[in-house]
Amino acid sequence: MTDPIFIMPDDFKFSSFTDTGIYFYRTNKSSNNNKVHFKQNVICFLLEGNKVVSNGKRTKSFGNDKVLLLQASNVLMTEKTTVNNAYKMILMFFSNDFLSRFVENKKLLLEKKPKNNFNFSLLMKDNYISNFEDSLLFFENKPLISEHFIATKLEEILLYLIERERPVLTDFIHTALQSVPSPEIIEVIKNPANINLTVEELAFLCSMSISTFKRKFAEIYNTSPKKYFIEQKMKQAVYWLRQNKRPSEIYYELGYENLSAFSNEFKKCFGVSPSTYILQN
Repeated sequence: MTDPIFIMPDDFKFSSFTDTGIYFYRTNKSSNNNKVHFKQNVICFLLEGNKVVSNGKRTKSFGNDKVLLLQASNVLMTEKTTVNNAYKMILMFFSNDFLSRFVENKKLLLEKKPKNNFNFSLLMKDNYISNFEDSLLFFENKPLISEHFIATKLEEILLYLIERERPVLTDFIHTALQSVPSPEIIEVIKNPANINLTVEELAFLCSMSISTFKRKFAEIYNTSPKKYFIEQKMKQAVYWLRQNKRPSEIYYELGYENLSAFSNEFKKCFGVSPSTYILQN
């Protein structure tokens, strides 16, 4: 049995939040080399315990005297509780879209080429950061925290860290915004002409094995190729149906061998047949 891969922040179930999120994490058990896929960047404020982070190129251990700044990536994480079996941290997540708007709105000038391209950095805490942590803890047991509030607090701490650690933060922001996922896959997938290709054919076009293609595809689109293309086909079907095209005119263009196969797939997605959908809309 393989070890699970934790997907962050998805596994924390942040309701409908997209660009930012905050999570107050506690545990009384140590763990070793958890596989964690961070879909967003994160600032980690460790309050109790010790943590080890490894990205395959370097490994760093730290305690509650440091702050972890981590780009969206895959890392191994070890958590060690205190002698009293306590481990506590605050995680603030933010997407690259949020980061891009932050740079634009604050008119930040970034270095053309970062000096370092590490995907994580450790920064020493000071009184300001300790007080910032306390301000977050005030909301730990509140039922709802608005995304606007989280975004405002993120801007606050990022601006402070830029003032204090500008070279580190500018390198972090620059490399995070330059980290684009597998452009060869994106270019192939966004081409409408490829919507009916098999996974094997798509992998071949991307010069990848099938297993590598599926893995990288999931990292980018958070679903399987099959589910993704069915969704795209159904969106296209709805568009054509609303343009008064008949189901018999579009099933072949969508890659279905016959009208029955198309109708069955459509009904699975929308609960009604294409013909009924036309009448209802």
